[in-house]
Amino acid sequence: MTQGQKPVCEVCIRIRWFMAIAIPLVVLIGTQSDLPMPNIPLHDLAASGIIFGLVVLFAWRFYEYRRDRKALARLLERKAEFERDPNQDT
Repeated sequence: MTQGQKPVCEVCIRIRWFMAIAIPLVVLIGTQSDLPMPNIPLHDLAASGIIFGLVVLFAWRFYEYRRDRKALARLLERKAEFERDPNQDT
C-alpha cells in the first residue's frame, strides 16, 4: 500500500489538530508586544461559542436519535409484514 492509500488513525488526526492550534498559539505568545490589548470581552465570546456548540451538538444527537428510531420502526414493520406473508415475493 502506498502512503496515500493508508487509512489515517484517529489519534494522528487529533495530534494534527492539536499541533494546528498549539503552534500558532505559541508563536503568538512568543511575539507579544507592549501594545495594549483591545477591549473585547473574550470570556463572553468563549462562553457564547461553547453554548452555541452545545446547542448544535444536542440538536444533531437528537436528529440522529429520531432518525435511528424511525429506521428501527420501519424495519420492525417490514419484519412483521414479512412474517405475516412469507410467500410474498419482494
